[in-house]
Amino acid sequence: MATAGVFEVVVPDAIWVTERPVWFGGVRLRSRSTVVRLAGGGLWVHSPPDPTEDVRAALDALGEVKWLVIPNRFQHLAAPAASSVYSGAQVVGPKTVLARNPQVQLAMGIDDPGYVGSTPELIPIPLHGVPFLDETVFFHPASGTLIAADLAMCATARDHWTWRTAARLFGRYEKVGTPPDVRMHTRASQALSDSIARICALPLERILVAHADPITDRPSQQLADAWRFATPAKR
Repeated sequence: MATAGVFEVVVPDAIWVTERPVWFGGVRLRSRSTVVRLAGGGLWVHSPPDPTEDVRAALDALGEVKWLVIPNRFQHLAAPAASSVYSGAQVVGPKTVLARNPQVQLAMGIDDPGYVGSTPELIPIPLHGVPFLDETVFFHPASGTLIAADLAMCATARDHWTWRTAARLFGRYEKVGTPPDVRMHTRASQALSDSIARICALPLERILVAHADPITDRPSQQLADAWRFATPAKR
C-alpha cells in the first residue's frame, strides 16, 4: 500500500498522521501532520507536511487534497510548497501567518463561512486569549478526535535526546503540558479559561497535536491539567 511507512492510521478510513523531524529552539522535535477524509472523499490536511515524493504518493492513494490547513502562526513552513504541488487545494489559516511567511497565500480564514460550511465534519474552535499562537483547534465528532498543533506537547523515549533533555528541564517528559514558549507568552484570562473549558467538555477520545504522541489516556483531564494556569485567580 502506498501509505506504508508514511502515514499511520488513527481512525480507519477517516484519519491518518505522519511525522517529520524539525529543529526548533535548539532541539529536534517530531512534528505531526494530520489528514482527514471528508464525506465527499476529499482530503483535509492539517499542518501540511513537506510534499516529498513519498508523501505525495501516500496522499494520492488516499484521495484528492482539497484543503491545506495552517492552524496557527507557526505551523506554516511547508504550506507554500504543498500549495504549489496541490494547486487545486484551498489554503486556510489565520491572517497573522502572512506577516511571518509572505509566501503563504490564504484562500480564506479559518472562520470564513465558506470554509466552515464546506467542512461540516470538523468543528473549528478558536483558542481565545493566546494571541502568541492565534490557533484554532478542530473537533471531529464522528471519532471523538481533537486535532490541534501547539495546544500541548510531551516528550517520550521515542524523541531525540535534545528534546528529551529539554523536556525533563521543563517538566514535559512523559507529562502533557503546554509548549514552554506558549506558557511564557500566555497569561490567565477568562477568555482563555472559557476556551479550554469548552474544549475539555467535548467527548474526547483522543487529542492529536504536533509534538507529542496521540493523547488517549484521559485526554480531557490531561488537557485541563496542562492549562490549569489559564484560569484567573478569584479575588
